[in-house]
Order: sequence, then structure tokens, then C-alpha cells
Amino acid sequence: MKKLLILVGFPVIGFMLLVVAGAWMEPQHVVSRTRRFGAPPERVWTAILSIRQLPFDRSDLKIMVSAAEKDRLPPSIEVLGSPVRIEAPTQHAPTKLVVKTAEPGLGYSGTWTFALAPENDATRLTVTEDAAIRSRPMRFVVGRILGEDVLIEGIFRAVARKLVETPRTTGGD
Repeated sequence: MKKLLILVGFPVIGFMLLVVAGAWMEPQHVVSRTRRFGAPPERVWTAILSIRQLPFDRSDLKIMVSAAEKDRLPPSIEVLGSPVRIEAPTQHAPTKLVVKTAEPGLGYSGTWTFALAPENDATRLTVTEDAAIRSRPMRFVVGRILGEDVLIEGIFRAVARKLVETPRTTGGD
């Protein structure tokens, strides 16, 4: 009985500590990061629009459904295994994109602004995340363990992977 109490008690106590620590943290945060990519803004723009899952980009989604889809934002993305509806209230190709979650009450929701600026033969991509983390344990994990810029770093990794892929389309000519 004592071993069962210890086996169940430690995870419960750990979770309670996460809840208490997360309660002291602000739910809203704004984080901005910049990365330089060795590609023109049009290629970086297409790479951003082809990201379907954050922070990990799935290799099985390398092939676009049609050539017309390459310049269109998908209606949803998969965040850590769950589909999340998104919308783009601002879309000025290939310089600025604003993406926001379209579902109320998500544990992690907000707005992500992508600003692309040409630099010689490269592109400077700045991603600004203005998000709210409603879940107290998630607030602590993101804020103190993973880092508030975890999604932005995932976006940068996914864009870098998309830029080295050979674009292929199905259908059409």
C-alpha cells in the first residue's frame, strides 16, 4: 500500500506544483525572433505557407496537392497532434503574413506575425508571437522549461527544411 501511495503521490504532487507555479505566471506573452535564410523572399513565403504542423514539420506532407495550393494558407494546422483552425487576416505576399487561431478557448492561442525583408540574396524573417496560454501547467512548461519561443524556433526549423526540399506537385502539367 505504501508503494502504491508513493507511486501515485509523486506524480500528483508534481502536477500540483506545475499548477501552482503556472498560476503565478502571466498568461499573455509576446516574443519576437529573427532568422536569416539564404533564399529570396518568394521562396521563404512559399515555405511558410507549406508548414502544416508546428513545431514539427511532417515529412509525409512534402508533396503539395496542386500547384495552386503553394500560395494559399491551409485552413488548419496540426499543433502537437491536434488540428487547430487558423485564419490570416493580413496577407501581403511576400512581405507580411498575420496568422491567428480561429477557435475560442484553446489552451494556447494567439497571433503570429511573419515579416519578410530582402537582404541582398537572402531574406530576414521576423516572427512575432502574441499568445495566451490558459493552461497553468502548460504556462509553466512553456515559460520555464521549453522557452517562450518554442513555437517560433519550430517555425524556423520547418522553414529551413522546406527550403532544402525539392518542390514537387501532383496533377496539372
